[in-house]
Amino acid sequence: MKPRLTLNYGLRWEPFLPQVSTNGKVYNFDHNRFLEGTRSTVFKNAPAGLYFPGDPGFPNKSGIHKQWLKFAPRLGVAWDVTGDGRTSLRAFYGLAYDYVPLRWRINAGRIAPWSPQITLVGATLDKPWGSFPGGNPFPIKVDQNAAFLPFTSYETTPYNIHTPYVSSWNLSFQRQIGMDYLVSATYLGSQTTHMWVHKPLNPAMYIAGGQCTLNGVPYNPCSAIGNTNARRRLSLERPQQGQSFAVIDEFDDGGTQSYNGLLVSVHRRASRRISLIGNYTLSYCTSDYGDTNGFGPGAGLSYLDPNNRRFDRGNCDAGRRHIFNLTAIAETPEFADRTLRLAASGWRISGIYRKSSGAFLTVTTPFDQALTGIANQRPNQVLENPYSDTSGRPLTIYLNPLAFSFPPIGTLGNMRRASIQGPGTWEFDAALSKIFRIRGAQTAEFRAEAYNVTNSFRPGNPSTIFGTPTFGQIRTSLDPRIMQFALKYAF
Repeated sequence: MKPRLTLNYGLRWEPFLPQVSTNGKVYNFDHNRFLEGTRSTVFKNAPAGLYFPGDPGFPNKSGIHKQWLKFAPRLGVAWDVTGDGRTSLRAFYGLAYDYVPLRWRINAGRIAPWSPQITLVGATLDKPWGSFPGGNPFPIKVDQNAAFLPFTSYETTPYNIHTPYVSSWNLSFQRQIGMDYLVSATYLGSQTTHMWVHKPLNPAMYIAGGQCTLNGVPYNPCSAIGNTNARRRLSLERPQQGQSFAVIDEFDDGGTQSYNGLLVSVHRRASRRISLIGNYTLSYCTSDYGDTNGFGPGAGLSYLDPNNRRFDRGNCDAGRRHIFNLTAIAETPEFADRTLRLAASGWRISGIYRKSSGAFLTVTTPFDQALTGIANQRPNQVLENPYSDTSGRPLTIYLNPLAFSFPPIGTLGNMRRASIQGPGTWEFDAALSKIFRIRGAQTAEFRAEAYNVTNSFRPGNPSTIFGTPTFGQIRTSLDPRIMQFALKYAF
């Protein structure tokens, strides 16, 4: 734009063309179709509410409509503040879309009518299918009359689900000091929108009181682990059709994630054969519950309150509040003496030291206290300080068991997701290398590396399952010293 001002801008058109399952193992469940009793025309025995490729309005072999109006702008500005090339101010904003891998939806092909998973209760070796309705269901026939078993779990994707996108922005100030040092301070921010999370569509309802009758069957007490399926939402709404469903999880694109961080760095360039880079990051990251590792959540791993996604909002699983890194590289000088130059010149030693605060952990209970059939419920926190011995030594009690309690039956605990900070950690790695010139373009490179050079004990995270004998204890560690050597010949 001007001699001291640079502008970079662009617009990317990135339509959402959902991946296609070539074997057609996709489906969709709609609650309104279930209430209206609308059934599939492809599989006649499918329970009401389920649609498959070939049913009216089903997006062909993808289960998601294409979305063409997806535009991603970007804008970057760089300003030479003083005009001497030693001070810069930079700002950036960009929007980027992301595809959720198809393996997130792989569970669709693991249920009826293609691959039903059957659990037998009370089976005997001589009559394994004696108590199973209809007897032995094998071999499985996938045709128009394919069988659908009772209380099957499903994972459904809405037709109009949005692809996630991330807005990123930063503002950085950089200053060169003298001839060797560069210092910078950068604010980093991002906002993830339409992050996919798991929404429970068919939780069990807690019904207070003693004796009751559900679908003609008496129970006392009315709500217990043993009658979870009988108390599920769909079983209560339409008992005959509702008994076809157990867990139903729907991908909900309403999840969000926010990140804000300050990065301060100092860089000393390689003068006198020594270079140093140090940086420190202070950051805050919060998100709704979601499996962000790309593999997708398993069945039943949904957020806990079906009516309140924000109840599972907490710190990001991969977030670290404080991170410090220091990298140093040094080289031996070129000696005049030929023998000394051959033996001692050209050696390079490098080291990396990293220290960070701990990961954020979620305390869970092994029991279904709320009696909803949803896993990973959390306890109540009854003491303000949940920690005990935070020294991080082996077998110490990191979390105080007295700081937690089980919530009353039929209720959810008051703890937030990822509200406990695990022990901090550090790492010191080093490498030694040298290139030997043999003849012409032929070289041999020797390299030795060591991770956790001091072979120190560095604590892993404590057990976070409340109510178990090892809860809160440090019983794992990060890697011990690991060394590796390499010799490379190039010609």
